[in-house]
Amino acid sequence: MEFDNRISVGNILVGGAMLVSFILAWGNISARTARTADEVANNKSAIAAQESRIRAVEQSTARQDERMVLILESLRKIEKQFEQRGYLTPPYKGADHQ
Repeated sequence: MEFDNRISVGNILVGGAMLVSFILAWGNISARTARTADEVANNKSAIAAQESRIRAVEQSTARQDERMVLILESLRKIEKQFEQRGYLTPPYKGADHQ
């Protein structure tokens, strides 16, 4: 096996091609990293916006639940008054319940 320590045009071309490839790969990786960082920032802001919307919906639902409980209590009071006055007798016999 013989080693030739002379530099030929082929060696220079291969070395130049490798250098250009490394530079292009580095630029590509840098660009992808920058795009990924932008996407992460956009996703964080979108998540924060969704969380605030979800909180608003949860609060609205809780208020609606409270209103429904109050309405149900009012209806039970009205029903009790009707029963006390003799307007209704359980089971309620009316046109809808026959």
